[in-house]
Amino acid sequence: MSGPATPAGFPRVVVVGPAHPAKGGTAVHTTELARHLSADAEVKLVSWARQYPALLYPGEPGVPGGVPEVAEFTPTVRPLAWDSPASWVRTGRRVAAADLVVLTHVVPLQVPALLGVLAGLRSARSAARTVVVAHNVLPHEPRPGDALLVRRLLTSVDGVVVHSQEQAALAHAHGARRVVVADLPPHLPGGPRIDAPAGSRVPRDGGVRLLSLGVVRDYKGVDLLLEALREVHQRGFDARLTVAGELWGEAGRRVRELAGAPGLRGHVELREGYVPAAELPALLAAHDALVLPYRSATASQNAVLAFAHGLPVVATRVGTFPAQVRDGVDGVLVEPGDVAALAAGVLRLADGGLERLREGVQPPDLEEPWDRYLGALEEAARGGTAAAPPGGRLLAVAKRGAEHALWARVGVQRRVGEQLGARRLAAAPERRPVPSGVPRTGVLHDAAEVADAVAQARRLRLPAHPDAPKNWDALGAVAAVLTLADDGSRRARVLDAGSARYSPVLPWLRLYGFGAERGALAGINLEFGATVHRDGVEFRRGDVTDTGLPDASLDAVTCMSVIEHGVPVAAFLAETARILRPGGVLALSTDYDQDPPDTTGVTAYGAPVRIFSPADLRDLVATAAALGLELVGELTDEVLAHPERPVHWTRTGLDYTFVLLTFVRR
Repeated sequence: MSGPATPAGFPRVVVVGPAHPAKGGTAVHTTELARHLSADAEVKLVSWARQYPALLYPGEPGVPGGVPEVAEFTPTVRPLAWDSPASWVRTGRRVAAADLVVLTHVVPLQVPALLGVLAGLRSARSAARTVVVAHNVLPHEPRPGDALLVRRLLTSVDGVVVHSQEQAALAHAHGARRVVVADLPPHLPGGPRIDAPAGSRVPRDGGVRLLSLGVVRDYKGVDLLLEALREVHQRGFDARLTVAGELWGEAGRRVRELAGAPGLRGHVELREGYVPAAELPALLAAHDALVLPYRSATASQNAVLAFAHGLPVVATRVGTFPAQVRDGVDGVLVEPGDVAALAAGVLRLADGGLERLREGVQPPDLEEPWDRYLGALEEAARGGTAAAPPGGRLLAVAKRGAEHALWARVGVQRRVGEQLGARRLAAAPERRPVPSGVPRTGVLHDAAEVADAVAQARRLRLPAHPDAPKNWDALGAVAAVLTLADDGSRRARVLDAGSARYSPVLPWLRLYGFGAERGALAGINLEFGATVHRDGVEFRRGDVTDTGLPDASLDAVTCMSVIEHGVPVAAFLAETARILRPGGVLALSTDYDQDPPDTTGVTAYGAPVRIFSPADLRDLVATAAALGLELVGELTDEVLAHPERPVHWTRTGLDYTFVLLTFVRR
């Protein structure tokens, strides 16, 4: 095993979630999570005596026969009941001595109970860090009020762990302060693979035997698979299907109807009811491939389960399947919601395709993914946000206060300036002098240049950044936009990539008269939640490597001290080149040193700290040039030299400087 065995600094951990006798993957995951955490911590699993009201759960809540799907974890207690609020708060008080409390979120119905546990922790003055493991941020079939409950939960904890980027976006949109994406680690029920060749129990006619496994619900698309199977038969390929699982509601009725329809009758076996873990190895061994025809998905371990038993997988490109299934190697990937595509995917098993895919199936690693998962859990527990650096809740409150004060000043100052300019009592915003003294491409040399930048910001009546060196590159970026991207109309569309709502570039551009058109000035950051507007400037959640913006839609992109925090530089440059119009400008600053200090083991915002060297910068410029971004200026040894290290990062103890690079799109 490699990586952290358990989250460091949390010797006492409580995991709250479903466990035996509850059935299903979430109960198994919760149990295995507690077991892996217990390698180096004192762990208690707190579960449910009664999870759901019977009227709202159409199936049997417990495993058939009461046989555990995996070995039970000790100690496990079951004090929680959906209909007993007193049990929720009492549980929180009883676990208040823990260092870390992990709350498993499955459905909004259970959110009030989890909030009750958190209320109990607060009433007992607990110092525990709190993390939600969200298997589904929102249910596949949401109901009124679900979003409100989920927002309340996610805003009440230090961090959230999700299992896909799509779920991360949803968590951010519902107010989560810290979201960490981690692959769902394997937690496979049942025993080992049966050593008989897969398909050995297929009828003698040699037809390929397909398996659909799990509860039948609309989002899982089993009805689409049945329709595709009819097309497959019309093409002369003999494929048989077993649907093994509970058939719920209208989706189950539809599957029964299709299975008995002409053209499928006799080719589909409905094995209704929950499949106990002990029966899984034999069931999988009796089939040739597992099919996952989902319309939508979050995270699933069914593909990993199939691989563990030697079966290839036919799956749609949703949720975690594209990351788990290697198309053409150990499975087939098709587009979701498309019967013809699904039929074509099954037909790829013909003419030796099944045998080739089976040869490509590798048994999954069952341990290392857990090491990574526990590391992600620790990262979430530490809290913090890339838009407001970690430092505790007081620092976060202080930064929010600074943000509101900054934008209040900008709004008042802008409106007063416009009124005075209209009356010719003062220069109009567009006539404000352009910042000077910072080269389009260059290095911050010394403390004197820092002082000059602060003084110039004040002379220009621009709200100075409290971190003095950041005024230097902000002045240079604003000057680049004014002189290279704007035609004097102040209509340029500018994106601040990796923005923070308290950083200076966008408010300064607003004071120069940009942003009159809503959305013309925008900032994106993966740590932002819901979209907010500050004096006409839009701040929204967004990925600097995948903005979703149209080609050639921007006049300028600024990116201040962002790429050193784990950003894939080539992907960022490629995306920037795509969204900039010809002649558009990129103003990019980052941490730099002509002889970088050793940053081994130093992390920030969940990524290793990086200080760029001269060679790193030249590689960056070469990559940019290949993408159509031409550097303004040169990176000579003289340009890259600096007599002092005027930037000090207290949190890491590092001293270095800044570099500003300006590019023009060809």
